[in-house]
Amino acid sequence: MGTSQRKKGVIIIASTIAITSVIVGVMFITPQYSSQPLLESKSEVFVMYAGSLVKTFESTIGPAFQEETGYTYLGESRGSVQVANMIIDKQRTPDVFVSAGKVPIQKLMDNDPPLVSWLVSFASAEVVIAYSPNSPFFDDLEKARKGDLRWYEVLAKDGLKFRRTDPELDPKGYYVIIVAQLANLDYNDPTIKNRILGEDRNAEQILPEETLKTTLEQGQIDAAAAYRHEAVARGLPYIVLPKEINLSDPAHSDFYKQASYTLGTGTVVAGGTIPFSVTIPETVKNNDGSIAFVKFLLSEKGISLIEKDGLAPIKFVADGNVEKMPSSIRSLVG
Repeated sequence: MGTSQRKKGVIIIASTIAITSVIVGVMFITPQYSSQPLLESKSEVFVMYAGSLVKTFESTIGPAFQEETGYTYLGESRGSVQVANMIIDKQRTPDVFVSAGKVPIQKLMDNDPPLVSWLVSFASAEVVIAYSPNSPFFDDLEKARKGDLRWYEVLAKDGLKFRRTDPELDPKGYYVIIVAQLANLDYNDPTIKNRILGEDRNAEQILPEETLKTTLEQGQIDAAAAYRHEAVARGLPYIVLPKEINLSDPAHSDFYKQASYTLGTGTVVAGGTIPFSVTIPETVKNNDGSIAFVKFLLSEKGISLIEKDGLAPIKFVADGNVEKMPSSIRSLVG
């Protein structure tokens, strides 16, 4: 082999090594989360949903949807307000969004340009206090569950670690504040909210929605604000609050409205029942798959699965520009 040929060989080998290094480097610097899966497929349906639904969606709804339809389910859970913010900021582009309450989806409707045209409310939630079986306060929490002690007196005990989510990122965060305000009124005691929560955004109490229940399950905290379906799905003991304050009973709607929380954006969230709602955002990439998911969720089978995990089915209620709703979904709503 001549000198010039050997030099070419070195150049080729060096170039190959350099290209390989770049490819390997790219593989290892890929961020944990991307706006969409790296390898997109027309069969994938990307669903973002309220963090309180993680157990139900990942263990039940997602697998059942895949088996029923043949589509590949890809789910991600966050606080619903956070999901709305991520869609607006183009950090995520989901095919379907399932929200706790209507406010996060309505935020997308009000965006300029609108990122959502319609929503369907399909179930309602109930605020409870979930607690750890390993808590040193377990006996008192059990007495509160049975009605032998007042629940708020137990939560106010020195040393008890009660945690909740950020009201600016997760609806449950502002719903528990509303519940505490209603407790002040219902028990005729203006000190309850301050004793169990402190400031609305008390940093000592706030944990991310994605980790709150896991932290409770691991026994790192004693109790947490939860929806009933979360506690049921995870097998956690929980304290049922009076219907006058737990935001589950439409008969008490007028009383619920006496409490509210104002988001940092200025939006006022009035007390009321907590409807879980679904929509297909303008970010949809798999239109057929997104429609199939919503139809499955609203089907008799889908509703029975969420009911089994503790959500209360309601008569479907559509909001927004219903004319833009896919006809096959609109026919289910009636």
